[in-house]
Formats: sequence, C-alpha cells, structure tokens
Amino acid sequence: MGERVTWSLVAAGLLMAVGVWLHLTERHVHDHTHAAIEHTHLHTHDAHHQHEHAEPVPAGTWHSHAHTHEAVTHRHEHLPDSHHRHPH
Repeated sequence: MGERVTWSLVAAGLLMAVGVWLHLTERHVHDHTHAAIEHTHLHTHDAHHQHEHAEPVPAGTWHSHAHTHEAVTHRHEHLPDSHHRHPH
C-alpha cells in the first residue's frame, strides 16, 4: 500500500505470526467427567449405549426407552468452548 517496511513493522509481523502459530498448535488435554444422567432418547447399542433389555433387541436396531448413563471419565483434546467449560 505504498508504506515503507520498517524494523518495527517486521517485528510486529513476526510477533503476530508467532501468536497465530501458538494458537493453531495448542493442545489442551486432561481428564474430565460426564456426570451420570437418566433420560430417554433414540439410540442403538454402541460404545456409548451398552445395557441389557428385558426382551432382546437386535443389534443395530434403533429404539427408545428411559435409561441411565453412568458417570464417565475420559481424556481427549479439546479447545475451550460452550461444551468444555471447566476450572483448571
């Protein structure tokens, strides 16, 4: 845009590039726990929905009934967002 390139402009550009690099390479990992809940929703039996039925339900069949998810503690990478707000 016709402006001169100065040392302060180069330094500012480098600092901004480092900030972007830090932001893009951030890895945030630690254990967190999902509380136990009881609810009803449509589901199939998969890694998250393992439970017994009074009458057998064929594998892969979608069905709905009241059930409980036990508390689960696990670890995965995530960024702070509306679903991962917690104290450190």
